[in-house]
Amino acid sequence: MKKTNLPFLLLASFFFSLAASAMDNVKGFNLSENDSYPYDASTDGAAKTPAQVAVDEAKRLGANHIILNVRATMVGPFSNEVLPTTPPAERANEMKRMTRLIKYIKAQKLSVGLRPIFFVVGPNGEFPYKTKLPDGSEKVWWHGNIQPSDPNRWFESFRVYLDSYITLAKFAKIDEFTVGAELYSMTIGIEDQWKQYPYGFPGRWLELLRYVRAKLPGTRLMYDINFTDDSVVNGGEVSASGGELERWRYRIVDLADRDNPAEKQIWIDLTTFWKELDAVGIDMYRSLASPNQVIPSDFNQLVALLRQRTDSYATQMDNTFTQIELTLDHQKPVIFKELGYRSVEKGFIDPFAYAGEGTILVQHQAAAYQAVFSSFWEARWPWFKGFNFWEIHVDGSKAGPRDNGFSPLGKDLTESVLKKYW
Repeated sequence: MKKTNLPFLLLASFFFSLAASAMDNVKGFNLSENDSYPYDASTDGAAKTPAQVAVDEAKRLGANHIILNVRATMVGPFSNEVLPTTPPAERANEMKRMTRLIKYIKAQKLSVGLRPIFFVVGPNGEFPYKTKLPDGSEKVWWHGNIQPSDPNRWFESFRVYLDSYITLAKFAKIDEFTVGAELYSMTIGIEDQWKQYPYGFPGRWLELLRYVRAKLPGTRLMYDINFTDDSVVNGGEVSASGGELERWRYRIVDLADRDNPAEKQIWIDLTTFWKELDAVGIDMYRSLASPNQVIPSDFNQLVALLRQRTDSYATQMDNTFTQIELTLDHQKPVIFKELGYRSVEKGFIDPFAYAGEGTILVQHQAAAYQAVFSSFWEARWPWFKGFNFWEIHVDGSKAGPRDNGFSPLGKDLTESVLKKYW
């Protein structure tokens, strides 16, 4: 591990922990762009860009935080290269565009998070990328189950990907930076799928976190963990559902006090990484009902039905964070970095399904929003520090009562739920 100014880094993390304990809840949106509608802001006196209009809409709904998601790709699950979507010759222009937008966001008295993410694609750009396994079944590859052939090279490539945005974060005075999101196999390992590295690479993440901390000492640094319906194999046995979050709990709590020196060092690296984060992010896409359930037409009855699940998930998270806190004698603030539901009939079932037809039904989106607000926001869990909903798109056509996507904009019932709390 590279030499770092460890006392300084620990002190910075300590003061962030104190600030987090007193901070207001995050009321945020993920702002999404595409090639036709990029992150940008106009110069003084010019008409507002679509991105500025999207920021204004988020503020209208009560937001105090905006997350900008920048993107990269990885060609196949075994590649060692993370390739930024922005071509190399355009990255300086991207930095200038985003700096203009960040200045505008801050002028609206909103804080800003920067979140580099990437997607696994096939050799011809196929997404999602699927392959056939020897038993004839189909495997979907995504950033959470990658298996790079040379992990050391992968980490170097990933650091280079982050570097451009670390520079942007420094000069634009970003409030929050995500060092990684949902990288399950690379952080804590998926023991039944990648047996060569069952514990992931926590030491490399600790090294990366300290690298970013040295460059961004005044920025809230986070890693985002997915919380899904997937069951987890822990110690060779199927454990509780919860995806990556359940695996973190198992690795920190159940595998504490290992006698094997190698396993003990892995645990030390993982728990030190956890402690040195300023906050933990959660990406929650969990079903709030079963496909065969009868769905009430009455809004309040529907919320009551969905709350049975959201209350259960909140309790599961509380158990997880309490166990980790008692194991490490260290409490960590938790911010939902992704949470969303499409405005379609039963959009609260398999909410991770990004695209699809579906019958537009805003009431089902609004009921899901109401259920998560009731179970998490109203409950005042000691670790809970806010929501960032997915999404408001820079493309203004991806909104309104005829939109079947995630945006709450122009959907009166969903907007009314947001305004009630924000």
